[in-house]
Amino acid sequence: MAINNTSSKVLLQFYLLVIYVLLQFCWWAYMITNLNKEVHDLKLKIEVYTNKNPDDLGVAQQELNAKLHKRWLMIAGEGTVFALILGLGIYRTRNTFKKEFELSKQQKNFMLSITHELKSPIASARLQIETLLKRQLPQQKQEFVLNQALQETERLDALVEKILLANRIESSAYLIQKEHLNLSELCQKIIDNLKGSLLKNNTIITQIKEDIKVYGDEMAFTSIITNLLDNASKYSNQQSTIEFILCKDNDIVTLIVKDEGIGITPADEAIVFNKFYRAGNEETRNTKGTGLGLYIVKNLVKMHQGTIKINSNKPKGTIFTMQLNCANNV
Repeated sequence: MAINNTSSKVLLQFYLLVIYVLLQFCWWAYMITNLNKEVHDLKLKIEVYTNKNPDDLGVAQQELNAKLHKRWLMIAGEGTVFALILGLGIYRTRNTFKKEFELSKQQKNFMLSITHELKSPIASARLQIETLLKRQLPQQKQEFVLNQALQETERLDALVEKILLANRIESSAYLIQKEHLNLSELCQKIIDNLKGSLLKNNTIITQIKEDIKVYGDEMAFTSIITNLLDNASKYSNQQSTIEFILCKDNDIVTLIVKDEGIGITPADEAIVFNKFYRAGNEETRNTKGTGLGLYIVKNLVKMHQGTIKINSNKPKGTIFTMQLNCANNV
């Protein structure tokens, strides 16, 4: 709310300044035009008083009129160039203001989200450890509580790693380490590991063609696949179906993740990969997240000279399609 009020005030001040500049521009254009007309009229009077020959007076009047016309053309030309430059400056400044305010809003949402995301596993792990300290539990119950605490610490570790990875990508400090990978085996391994955590409330259908080889960074592909599946699960209802497809046609490897979730509006499709971006407002959003997952995905895919795009999954949901040309990725 404070950011919106601040942005409104700053934009109002900016628009008032723009109006003042435009009024001053019009005023000075009028003054210069009027001054040239007065100079022309004064010179014409001088010619009338000093030149008694009607023919010479007519020639002088034509020359003065021609000079006045040239000055008006010069004023109009220079004024047009100045107006275009001024308009471009106003347009770009306004866009910069809007981008800064939008970034501030997204950063605020990120801070609200990350605070909750960090506190939640810490509080949960703390409660479980306190339970072990205060109560004498059976061995089986102790192992269950310890496993729950371990899952929360792993969740916290994954969140911190995501933040660090996003920062390394943004600062160009992340360097991929390429090696020959069996992407089919890697995808199946990741999905099997996530079935007990991220995908435990969803039905996952896989179509993974065997023995698809790529040359890339194993950690990067792990992050890409995990974030796409996490996004699909996060924005889908429980017990909904998620489809995971991996196939290859000649040198083109295609990875598709389909969900039956809330979908992405056409307006959001162009900015959904931006850092910190999440649809809606953090105070009213029910889904967890930091707005970093798809930002990481896009940049890691780009580092492998691949592409990723979004399509609507009729009748509801979203389809993410990643394509990688193995011939160019060696």
